[in-house]
Amino acid sequence: MITKELSAGGRIETTCSRCNDITGHVIVAMVGDVIVKVECQACGSVHKYREIRKPKLKSETSGVRRVRHGESREQAVSQARSEAAKKAAQTRANQRAQQEAEAVMIAWKSVIVSKGTNDARPYTMRESYAAGDIVDHPTFGMGEVQSVTRPDKMEVLFKEGVKVLRCTL
Repeated sequence: MITKELSAGGRIETTCSRCNDITGHVIVAMVGDVIVKVECQACGSVHKYREIRKPKLKSETSGVRRVRHGESREQAVSQARSEAAKKAAQTRANQRAQQEAEAVMIAWKSVIVSKGTNDARPYTMRESYAAGDIVDHPTFGMGEVQSVTRPDKMEVLFKEGVKVLRCTL
């Protein structure tokens, strides 16, 4: 049996990342005896070398959930899908909450830096405020009045987010 030695310029069969199929490739770059880059002869793309992987058997897949006694196959599939959907929804919700918190933090910092804290008024429910005023709250810290709504409420942008506080008009 003759073994074919691989070298740059040689031809091999491997998986193409653009075609998503096993096609003929030309070896473009090697590091020692390891193939690093190849060029697909079908589409012409140059990409990293990927070995041909054997398809997994259904029993080897990680997403398989066994049917329990007294449970139908449809119930098992539905349960597995709902668990995966819950995880995905939780991940998306966490990402969205983190992005919103970062946006609030950026808005708060820009307001505090631009207006400064020298003219901040201590917060009390018996005071009247206007949009744009800087308020110093004992719990939430410095904030900017975003809007005042009748009869006795205002929205204030704090570091933790927008809070609704009482005031007089």
